[in-house]
Amino acid sequence: MFRIGLLGAGHMGKTIIDGAVKLKIFSSEEVCIFDVNNQIIEKCKSQGYSIMNSEIELYENCEMVIMALKPQIFEMILKKLSLSNKKVENRLILSVAAGVSTSFIQSYLGEEKIVRIMPNTPLMIGEGACAFSRTENVTDDEYNIVRNIFNRMGVVADINEDLMSAVIPANGSSPAYVYYFMDSIVKSVEKMGLDKTMARELVAKTFRGAAEMAMQSDKELGTLVDEVCSPGGTTIETIKYFEDMKLDEIIDEGCKRCAIRAEELSL
Repeated sequence: MFRIGLLGAGHMGKTIIDGAVKLKIFSSEEVCIFDVNNQIIEKCKSQGYSIMNSEIELYENCEMVIMALKPQIFEMILKKLSLSNKKVENRLILSVAAGVSTSFIQSYLGEEKIVRIMPNTPLMIGEGACAFSRTENVTDDEYNIVRNIFNRMGVVADINEDLMSAVIPANGSSPAYVYYFMDSIVKSVEKMGLDKTMARELVAKTFRGAAEMAMQSDKELGTLVDEVCSPGGTTIETIKYFEDMKLDEIIDEGCKRCAIRAEELSL
C-alpha cells in the first residue's frame, strides 16, 4: 500500500507531489502515479516514482489519492473508479480540480472521505497558498494530516465549499496575474535601457519583499500603497494613471471572469 497516489501528473498534480518529496514529507518510494501521457510517465519513472497500470490499480492501493484531473475528464475517471470492488479503509480523496464538488465525487464513489483543495504552483518551493474544505465524514485527525502536508509547503485557509470558485482568483490563478504584472514592468524598463536580466531580478526581488511586508504588516494594503507615494513624486504619478485608467475595475472584472469560468466548469 502506497502512502499517496497521483491520478493525473499534469503541472499542478506534479507540483504537489514534487514539492512534498522535496520537503521530505514523502519519499519517492511512497508515491505512485498514473497518467496516460507516456512522456510524463517516463519522467516520473526517472524520479523514482512507482507507475500504476490503471486508474483503478492506483485507487485500490493508496491511503491517499490526489485527483489532479481536468474537469472535462473527471466524470469519465469517476465512472472507472466506481467499478472498483476493493474496499480501502479510511482512504482519503484529495481533489484539486476546479469546479468539481465533493457531492459529485460521492455520487460515483459513495461515502468516500474527500478533502477539496484549491492549491497554487508556489507549493513547489514551499511558498504555496491553499484553500481547503472537507466532507463531513473526514475526521479532525484525518483533516489535520492533510493540512499538515500542505502547511509544510505554504499556508492553508479553511473555507466553505461554496466559496471554492470565489477563492480561485485569490490564490489558484493569481500567480499568473503576478507574473503578468512583473513581465509588463520588466518589458517597460527594458525599453528605457535597463538590462533585461537585471530588471527581472530587481522586479522579482521587489515583489517578494513587498509581499513579505504585506504579510508582516497589520496595515491595510491601500495604506502600504500610500506610504510609498510621496506627494508630487514619481510613484504617485503611476498610481494616478492606474486610477485614471480604472485598473482596479479591470482587475475586478478579470477576477469575476475567473470565478464565473470555474462555475461554468462545475460538476
